[in-house]
Amino acid sequence: MAIRISIIIPIYNAASTLQTAVESILAQEFEEMELLLVDDGSTDNTPSICHQLSRRDTRIRVISQKNAGICAARNRGLSVARGDYITFCDDDDTFLPGALQRLYETAEREQADIVRGNYQLYREGPDGEFREQKHEPGMICRMWQEGYSAFLQNSGPQFVWNALYRRQILEGVRFDERCRYGLEDFIFNMTLYAKTDRAVYLPDNVYRHYEGAQSTSVCQTTQALRARIGALGPWMEAEHSAIQSRCPESERGKVWALRRAEAITFLMHQLRDANAPAALRRYAWRTLRKILSGYSAHALDFWQGTGQNKKKTAALLLYQLRMQGLYDLFTSKQCRK
Repeated sequence: MAIRISIIIPIYNAASTLQTAVESILAQEFEEMELLLVDDGSTDNTPSICHQLSRRDTRIRVISQKNAGICAARNRGLSVARGDYITFCDDDDTFLPGALQRLYETAEREQADIVRGNYQLYREGPDGEFREQKHEPGMICRMWQEGYSAFLQNSGPQFVWNALYRRQILEGVRFDERCRYGLEDFIFNMTLYAKTDRAVYLPDNVYRHYEGAQSTSVCQTTQALRARIGALGPWMEAEHSAIQSRCPESERGKVWALRRAEAITFLMHQLRDANAPAALRRYAWRTLRKILSGYSAHALDFWQGTGQNKKKTAALLLYQLRMQGLYDLFTSKQCRK
């Protein structure tokens, strides 16, 4: 049987959630696939569950490695994947019904290298309950037609689990294994956008992402926050390279200003949500300013960002005024569009 799609699940200590994630994939009614369970040195009952699942369906393969992080696990999966297309699933998330078929048919019809879908986000509250965090889905968009800026604006945060990738376009591209605490998705996608503009965004929900209190999406330690600060350089380099490849010269300054705003807002959120100490905040802003100073930019970046939502407008203005600490006064509710 031909393998049309390889689904890679990087797994670590996911005994309580893995079966649900796998079942959401097996229920897709998409036969021509393989499911790669990459166990990243789990210390709970996860390995046993992986092998039980593989005995249930011959399309499931189990790959084991010493603990090296989510990027190394995804890269291990990429090294053995055989599908025409590749997608990713976290070990505590689920694909929504019909997602793989929708993504695959779009990729084939549009001759796209990348197809992104919308997603549902459920965040864990203080009471342990997961509640959906609503967001605008954007409009259907083709990068080669509507342009790079429009594609990013419509498709939202550049995660990898709500996207399908043509395997050929991934040759020579891997996740940065230094990113143990996030931002690897953004770097990975921007690197790909520097290679191809054959990308489509669909506003249809294809994936459900659960952000737990202990998720890597949330910085719980100084080590995690420092790691994200260290990843800002590779992220901005990938962003800048993609802009140079995808935008005409007349648009590069504007798009770069908007991506700078994205990084500034991201860092403000991280520092606020982690309640970072003053010394670490000073280090973070020195680092980002040094990184951004290496790229030419217009002085009035704030005015480029005012067309964005309130949080980006506020973040960019405070950054320009060197009053970043005031961003802590904004709540998540106040920063919504």
